[in-house]
Amino acid sequence: MELLAFDLDGTLLNNAHEISPANRQAILDLVGKGNLIAIATGRSVVSVREIVADLGIEAFALALNGSYIEHLQKNGKKTLRRAVLRREVVRQAFHFAQEQGVTFIASNEFGSDRVIFNEKQELVQEFLIQRSDLRILEPDDMWQKINDSYTEYLKLAFTDRNVEKLNELQQVLSGVGINSFFSDQYYIEITPQDVNKGNALTYICEYLDIPLKNTIAFGDQENDIEMLQVSGVGVAMGNAAAHVQKLADFVTDTNDQDGVAKFLAKISLS
Repeated sequence: MELLAFDLDGTLLNNAHEISPANRQAILDLVGKGNLIAIATGRSVVSVREIVADLGIEAFALALNGSYIEHLQKNGKKTLRRAVLRREVVRQAFHFAQEQGVTFIASNEFGSDRVIFNEKQELVQEFLIQRSDLRILEPDDMWQKINDSYTEYLKLAFTDRNVEKLNELQQVLSGVGINSFFSDQYYIEITPQDVNKGNALTYICEYLDIPLKNTIAFGDQENDIEMLQVSGVGVAMGNAAAHVQKLADFVTDTNDQDGVAKFLAKISLS
């Protein structure tokens, strides 16, 4: 194997959203043996950069579910691909979020803009941290940004504690031809057409001239399915949804039980 791709939340990160000592050492051992690392996540570009910097390694960031790809090197970073959502898709998505009172998040490589319609129902994940690239907007300000020709978004997300409401929103989006998927139990997301983690992994392998059969991918949610399927070995976490586990080649322990490190310990990588 030459390249290993890791989802973050629910996979490489435990439920405290941290990399456990065992998983950290497993990543460092891989790098020490000359293997390449890709972080494939729905999280922001900034968040991936922080995690890679904390690990002290070079890696490929497949951020925003593959909408933005960059090579994070110790002496800098290089953008490899950037996929933009059509403005009409963003307009329709925000209209439906506003109509149903579901938290709306629009992201690009510079950060995320979030509109909260019901504070009691929303979930935050990355937004637990207060920082300048994570912005809270009023609805009118969001409309202004959406209609600004200089503003481009690469991924959209909706979050609510009411999963049934998210399922209903998915059906509404599908009715106007907008595909969405669950990236977490309480999150559905939208990326540009034909953009997903599997497509992003394929792009990286072509860029590096690495056969897909020489890759391993780890994930736990619907947004990991394409990546698990195109990789040489697809590994689902023990906490993964049942239909995700069914599509993987292997199932390891949960993210809270060092599932990544345990699987890697069972195989021999040069």
